[in-house]
Amino acid sequence: MSESSRRSRAIAAFAEEVRSQRQHLGLSQTAYANLLIFSQPLVSKVERGEVPASPEFARAMDKAGKTGGVYVRLHGELFRQDYPDWFKPYADLEQSATAIVSYSSVLVEGLAQTEAYAAAVFRAANPTETEDEVRARIELRVQRQQILNRENPPRLWMIVAESVLRMSVGGPATMREQLTYLAELAERPTVTLQILRARDGAPPTDMPFIFLTVDGQQVAYSESWVGGGSVDRSPETIAQTAEVCDHLRMMAASAQDSLDLLRSMAKQQGADE
Repeated sequence: MSESSRRSRAIAAFAEEVRSQRQHLGLSQTAYANLLIFSQPLVSKVERGEVPASPEFARAMDKAGKTGGVYVRLHGELFRQDYPDWFKPYADLEQSATAIVSYSSVLVEGLAQTEAYAAAVFRAANPTETEDEVRARIELRVQRQQILNRENPPRLWMIVAESVLRMSVGGPATMREQLTYLAELAERPTVTLQILRARDGAPPTDMPFIFLTVDGQQVAYSESWVGGGSVDRSPETIAQTAEVCDHLRMMAASAQDSLDLLRSMAKQQGADE
């Protein structure tokens, strides 16, 4: 079964669960939407399988029905099955993380990508895939990003190499949207973004990585270009990664200077369109 077919089945299966719960509660779509604190048009689209339910939507269902995490677990089972096996351990950790530190030296971190930027990245990496298959990948990435919009999001600290932001991924319009979105993220109280400028010199590592805090424990994650991920909890790796994180934070521009630079870059991309 193709990735897009699996994705469609997951969306349809969860849509049926949404309809079933609403009918069990004896509520109209409007009343149900009010109970979940989501809009009626969104509830309608989720029920019809036009858009996938987010993890936050599943949490709202559990709260509404007092079901103790049943829908959150079902959502995870249905949607995370689309991830490659090597990525699933990290995906589970990311959903539970209370703090995330990422270093982006090649591309913008997936959690912070716009849909257009993600599409350009996926098409470059998978040139033979259909539009539906690429769309399925984008939807899965958007699902991951919902953790940043939940009531208690993880603390996100991003260090991004300047070269990443000057790379024309998808063209000027896509990059302007991406840079503008990064600036909007950087203004959130739970997000810190620093740019490692070209003039700041050689970084302590040229490899991207993510450093998570999950249940009070730290976890290091990295990927290889052939599509494999490594989750490492060893004391040696954690100590080394923490040291690299501190070094990067000290080298990079301040949060305010980074925000000013993002806005300047976005303005320049707009001029290039």
